[in-house]
Amino acid sequence: MAAGRPGIVAQLRQILAGLLRLLQLLAQLTTAEMKENAAALRGALLLAGAAMGLLITALTLFTVALVLALASLVGPLAASLIVATLAAIAGLALGRHALSRLEATRLAPERSIATLQAQIDRIAGTQRPATPPSQGPQT
Repeated sequence: MAAGRPGIVAQLRQILAGLLRLLQLLAQLTTAEMKENAAALRGALLLAGAAMGLLITALTLFTVALVLALASLVGPLAASLIVATLAAIAGLALGRHALSRLEATRLAPERSIATLQAQIDRIAGTQRPATPPSQGPQT
């Protein structure tokens, strides 16, 4: 072994230390990204909750007014059934829309996964087509 050149064991230790550091940094990045995504979702859910409180009050008053207005034309029972049917249809439509928006929200740390995959590909010496990671949570 030539003087001044580290042995194979020392080189392997350096490589292993580098890989461990890389995994540690990636874990920190993944944790930060997950917190960012969860914070965005939490904010949206808080706003939705506040809006729901106001909407429930407004819809209750509107429903009562609509039933009273229709009651003079078709009777109280028919007016109640008509208003209840319209409210159920509107509720179903809003519920489906809300579920589709929740499905579009991604909590997975996509940027971290892409970074990890790029590091694995670089270590393995393979190249995959570049796909840009998302720039944040989708809402």
